[in-house]
Amino acid sequence: MRPIARPARRALSEGRRGRVGRVVGFSGMGGRRVGEALLVTEDGEEHGSLLGPLGRPLLDEPLPAGGSALFDLVLGDEEAVSAGLACGGRAQVLVSDLGAVPAEAWAALVAGEPVALVSRLSEPGTLAVLDQPAGRRRAVVGSLGQAATDEAAVEMAVAALRAGRDSVRVLTDEPLGPAVLEVLMPATTLHVLGTGELVDALAAQAALLGWSFASHSSYGQEMATALGSLARADALVVLSHDHDIATPALAAGLRAGCYVGALGSRHTQEERRRRLEAAGLAPEALGRLHGPVGLDLGARSPEETALAIAAEILAVRAGRLGESLSATSGPING
Repeated sequence: MRPIARPARRALSEGRRGRVGRVVGFSGMGGRRVGEALLVTEDGEEHGSLLGPLGRPLLDEPLPAGGSALFDLVLGDEEAVSAGLACGGRAQVLVSDLGAVPAEAWAALVAGEPVALVSRLSEPGTLAVLDQPAGRRRAVVGSLGQAATDEAAVEMAVAALRAGRDSVRVLTDEPLGPAVLEVLMPATTLHVLGTGELVDALAAQAALLGWSFASHSSYGQEMATALGSLARADALVVLSHDHDIATPALAAGLRAGCYVGALGSRHTQEERRRRLEAAGLAPEALGRLHGPVGLDLGARSPEETALAIAAEILAVRAGRLGESLSATSGPING
């Protein structure tokens, strides 16, 4: 949704109508992205993509007046590969009128702010919860038609936003269902405090994942300001072993609620926790400090260590343990 937010906002401001389709679930498809989106305006403009050319016809299907509909798209391997996909599978595609998504939600997406959308499927109604970390403010726009339903939607949306990652849930039970809850987080910014080859390796790993990257050699006013606007989608990795530098940075990250990791021996980690406790950090916050940082991949080089750290960030945000997929039985995507 975020890649099409700017043209969607412009079309709305110009009074043009259109349709928005986005993938809200899939199995197979060779690891396509949930959230892949396509905007089609009434005058023929198209922005984004939706399962190659295969999702485009869904935007011409009938919709509830002013509302949204959920479609299943099942593709065989031959059809999928001919359209440029890795393999066949099943996708759930949510299609909405452009105007069903509140203009304030499109503006927040353009601004890079977290947004949660709840779209009713049985009747018109979309509600958006806008989370603005810099000002620590929250706004609710739109409605699902009833105050009690809106209250339940806001509670569920706020809880989903607190997880700090993109997510989609298809809701079937009352009071909201049938509906779809989408959480659209801004791109992660990985902040690293320290110097050395591992900083460069982490920068390269962040680039592969589409994350922004910021490195800091010391904890000064510039870094304090940057950490003051941390969002839950962000991450902080402290490489410095200087406790006078590391402690205030770790404290800021833990208070922000984002992923926080620290390099160093187990003895160093014990000293870090002691200093953070003395600085007033609660046990719950200390329990979220990942130190030594990274998954146990047997990493040795800076590049391997950067991979282990990035993998742990992803696993923590997804609520996973970082196990081998062959040893688990749950969903393999997201």
